[in-house]
Amino acid sequence: MRSAHKMGWILRSLPVLFAAILVLTACGKKDQTVSPRERVLQFVKEVQRDTLPDISSYIDIDSIATYLYSAKPYDTLTLAQKKDQLVRDFTGRGAYIRTWSQAQIVVNNQSFVDDTTATVQVSFIDRKTRVQYLTEMRLKRRNGWWYITDFKANEPH
Repeated sequence: MRSAHKMGWILRSLPVLFAAILVLTACGKKDQTVSPRERVLQFVKEVQRDTLPDISSYIDIDSIATYLYSAKPYDTLTLAQKKDQLVRDFTGRGAYIRTWSQAQIVVNNQSFVDDTTATVQVSFIDRKTRVQYLTEMRLKRRNGWWYITDFKANEPH
């Protein structure tokens, strides 16, 4: 009789437990629902504030390092060396930190290529010369998150 009482209590608790799991799961996925534009905006803000804990949470390091450092003087570096250079450029007193913190950056429109690929227009405006550089960041959706896979920095428009 005692085991029947325990079984009834367990069966009555299952809906509450299931509802709690659904709520926790939904709360945990909140950040994964941000748009590609919002994701780029978050990335830019963290770079400008120099509060970026880990660039790999925003960008595909292999893709970006391979693309950005394909020309001279970086063309002789290994992929590991290119990745190290990329991390250095986005941290401390790196090239991107310096450039991006001095620019006014406007994150513009997003467009979708397909369900897992998007582009976001980004304008870099030199605060001294007022020259505007327009670029596009490409993002891929992986495991529910948008990752920047390609961008060009500061090309005259």
